[in-house]
Amino acid sequence: MLPSSVSLNDDGGRAGWLAVLTRLEADLVAAGAAEELPGEWTGPGDLGPLPRDLTGRASRLLEAQRDGIRDLESVQRTVGQHLAAVRAVPSAQHTDRAAYLDVLG
Repeated sequence: MLPSSVSLNDDGGRAGWLAVLTRLEADLVAAGAAEELPGEWTGPGDLGPLPRDLTGRASRLLEAQRDGIRDLESVQRTVGQHLAAVRAVPSAQHTDRAAYLDVLG
């Protein structure tokens, strides 16, 4: 949510864009620090075009978000491999057989 004191129409929409970019950057930092993850977010629909002087900042933010997505996809693959290994371990319900977990390879 944007602060209620920010009007999206001030300064040709610049103030609104600044608030949105600041919020997205803060969410990205929080997600990267494994802090409380931001909830679902919907940006305001009446921002208008991005001011030219903010395009660099918006582009850097977009690239950082893409990097975060790649990192999450990598972690997801690793967790999937770990889960597959754990699922391969026989259930403890069969007490008549010994179960060994090869931790070396």
